[in-house]
Amino acid sequence: MEKNGINYALLGVSMLAGVLIGFAGSSLAYRYHWLHTPGEEVVRRMDRLLKLTPAQREQIEETMQQTRDKTEQLRRDFQRQRRELLKQAREQIRGMLTPEQQADFDRHFAKRERREAKNGNP
Repeated sequence: MEKNGINYALLGVSMLAGVLIGFAGSSLAYRYHWLHTPGEEVVRRMDRLLKLTPAQREQIEETMQQTRDKTEQLRRDFQRQRRELLKQAREQIRGMLTPEQQADFDRHFAKRERREAKNGNP
């Protein structure tokens, strides 16, 4: 039993070390520009090639951020519409079944709906 406890302790220490190394590595990567925030490289390249004024650079960064926000909203809207369409299809299919088949359908295929309802997704 003592050996098993040591194995769990070693596993815990190894996992903690991995998390800390990953955090330190990603921090260094951002600091030394090995990793970039989305769009940063494009603005930097535009700035270098087009010799942007500070006002232009600021406007371009703002435009890119607004575009990112809009595309993210479109993605969320698409996902919501997709879930609704699939929900309607499940309801339509369920309506084609006998009461006995509906009970089996609910048991086997309604898990997703319960999970989505639990997570607050329509």
